[in-house]
Amino acid sequence: MANNLNEVIKKLEQQRIGIERALAALREIEGPGLEATAPAVVSVPRGRRKAKRKGGMTPEGRKRLSEALKARWAAKKAGSAAPAKKAKRRGGMTPEGRKRLSEALKQRWAAKRAASAVPAKRAGRK
Repeated sequence: MANNLNEVIKKLEQQRIGIERALAALREIEGPGLEATAPAVVSVPRGRRKAKRKGGMTPEGRKRLSEALKARWAAKKAGSAAPAKKAKRRGGMTPEGRKRLSEALKQRWAAKRAASAVPAKRAGRK
């Protein structure tokens, strides 16, 4: 008798779930002129419940990504166990660069002085 009763309860719960889903679908498509009643809470057995995600990653995807990143950083750290430190450049000019700039400026100013020493013909104003 108890086994029969459990089967009847299962069938009634399935019918209730179907009716609640149908009502929810009808509520979604009803027009603005129709009055909406309070939506019923649909209780679906845990095994049948669909995951409601709004984008993002699944827990499995997050775990795979985490493991991949851990492996990547472990490989990177193992590859550079003793990183060679470079001397930090502080900016400014090297002595060679300063010398080249000095020579270029000397030539420029010499050319400018030479050009200003020769008077150019000026057209007089009328």
